[in-house]
Amino acid sequence: MRPGAWRQEAAEMTRLLVADDSETIRLLLERRLAIEGYEVESVCCGQDVLDRLDGDEAKPHPDVILLDAMMPGKSGLDVLRELRDHGDTTPVLMVSAHRQLDELRELGADGFMTKPIDWDELIAKIEELTGAPA
Repeated sequence: MRPGAWRQEAAEMTRLLVADDSETIRLLLERRLAIEGYEVESVCCGQDVLDRLDGDEAKPHPDVILLDAMMPGKSGLDVLRELRDHGDTTPVLMVSAHRQLDELRELGADGFMTKPIDWDELIAKIEELTGAPA
């Protein structure tokens, strides 16, 4: 854990939205990123990402979206395309076991991680996208 991360107020925490169809990966990301000092919300499919962003305005908008590229139904690629087509500029970090860098860049992904996840690299990319440590 980063020094002092546990002392941060919820209002100061970087908010992450994690989307992955694997419950195991979602729980792992939630727990590990919370330990690192992030506020983490997770959803299980691409449509849930869009619903979350279009829905409850009482919930703060995420600072970064971690999006699995390959999900059943609406894939992460579909979600990224819709977000960008509708002018949403929220930083999106794509996470996938498959390398699709060219297509992801064309769609407007802000970063890319391969599975299995390298935790230090993930934290560094989140910090790069938000401009601040957890």
